[in-house]
Amino acid sequence: MKDIPKKIRILRFVIEQGVVTLDDIRCFLGNQDRKDSIRVTLYKLGASHVKYGKISHGVWYINNAGSLELIKTYYPDLTQIVIRKVYLHHIPHALGINRIRIILCQNLKVDIDTWWSENYIRSLSPRQRFGISFTKIPDAIFWRLRSDGSRQKFFLEYERTLKSKSRYTEIFQYYANRKDVTKRNVLYICADEIIKDELEKIEKFLVKSAKLESAGLYFQFITFKSLVHQYLFQSKKRRN
Repeated sequence: MKDIPKKIRILRFVIEQGVVTLDDIRCFLGNQDRKDSIRVTLYKLGASHVKYGKISHGVWYINNAGSLELIKTYYPDLTQIVIRKVYLHHIPHALGINRIRIILCQNLKVDIDTWWSENYIRSLSPRQRFGISFTKIPDAIFWRLRSDGSRQKFFLEYERTLKSKSRYTEIFQYYANRKDVTKRNVLYICADEIIKDELEKIEKFLVKSAKLESAGLYFQFITFKSLVHQYLFQSKKRRN
């Protein structure tokens, strides 16, 4: 496989994640690049940006089809990722997912060899999506490489705010009925302890009411703070 230029890795990351900051890209590359250099690369790639809160140089996204063709030059087997419109109210959630991806992918404890973002999953056919419908697409799916060479699949959900109890009942039962959900491989990253505690209560309620087989069988609930504490300080250099 040919070496992948840095600009192409940046381009793919931006398209997959949908919206990013310069710091997201810098961390994704392993903190070896200056933000000014990354910003110039984004301009050359035809990326767009918009001011957002106090984030330096705002948030960036790709909205031109030519960038997709450029990626296909280096990733010929990559699905044709659909460019989706960026909505301001979606940005906080998107930036949280970016941070989670970076923390997990650069950690020594977790050797992730494949990452499917929500944008990537939405671009796949139903068969390629393992039957996941558009109404139940997770925030990401990733595969962890085990020491014996086998791969373990995880579903990632990032909860910044709470949904209704009925909605969680539907989602939890959906995951529990999937054949590829086993050994707590649905990972819920919660914005705070309040959300984590509520999800654990809902899981226990569903078990008590015989709507789930058992607690601790399908899901892991951890706070974003715990994720940072466990994984952030054991980072590794990003592989090309």
